[in-house]
Amino acid sequence: MQIHLAEVLGFCFGVRRAIEQAEAALQEEGGVTTLGPLVHNPQETARLESAGIHVINTPAEAPGGTVVIRAHGARPEIFTELHRRKLHVVDATCPFVTKSQRIARQFAREGYTLVIVGHPDHPEVQGILGYAVGPAFVVTRPEEVAALPASIKPGVLAQTTVNEYTFDEVVQTIANRYPDYVVHNTVCSATRDRQEAARHLATQMDAVYVVGGRLSSNTNRLAEICAQVCPRTFLIETAEEINPTDLVGVEHVGITAGASTPNSIINAVVSRLHAIDLKSTAVRR
Repeated sequence: MQIHLAEVLGFCFGVRRAIEQAEAALQEEGGVTTLGPLVHNPQETARLESAGIHVINTPAEAPGGTVVIRAHGARPEIFTELHRRKLHVVDATCPFVTKSQRIARQFAREGYTLVIVGHPDHPEVQGILGYAVGPAFVVTRPEEVAALPASIKPGVLAQTTVNEYTFDEVVQTIANRYPDYVVHNTVCSATRDRQEAARHLATQMDAVYVVGGRLSSNTNRLAEICAQVCPRTFLIETAEEINPTDLVGVEHVGITAGASTPNSIINAVVSRLHAIDLKSTAVRR
């Protein structure tokens, strides 16, 4: 059995930057909390917790010291409340997300109504909504465009980790309905590169493992993309979840990983697959 890695996989720039900033703050100042988990990966979150980087959900929970804003960003009123409490704020918002926040404000100045293509409960989307003025809407698929008010001028942007094909479909539906609209494709380059690499890998594999947290939006998008071209696609969080019976008859197995997945977990999956292959060979002999 041959094991193939996607050309691009694992930690993205924004996630790596947020973790590095949190770890630097821990070394310099001691107690550090993060407003929400830095990554949607339970194993990495547990590692950070054991190192002394603790998760809080609201500014009121901060015990003092330093609070890190994760790569997903936060609403403006969150920053206001943290500063009111005289906490030291480390803003690790991904620059791609910051760009989306600026665009949301720009739409308001130009008379457009913000429409985000993404998932309404995602922390990045919730943060961007805080930069809108007036009504704003979130759609997850083209069919939902019909429910938008007829009188608006849509200003459309994307959750940075959304499936780009879905974004394009929503934009086309909006173009068919509204004569006056504007679009900024804010799917980040790291997301785009991972999705393209995953799709290319999956077309050549007998099976694909997508490694990452089940609550990670970008990891779930990778799994959807791979499953479209490789039915034997499995989303796993750890190497222990690999079931050897899923690999019966597999000659080429691919691995891709979400932007919140550390190399240590990817390497463990590779080692597990090698071990399964050796056992299988021993049985055949």
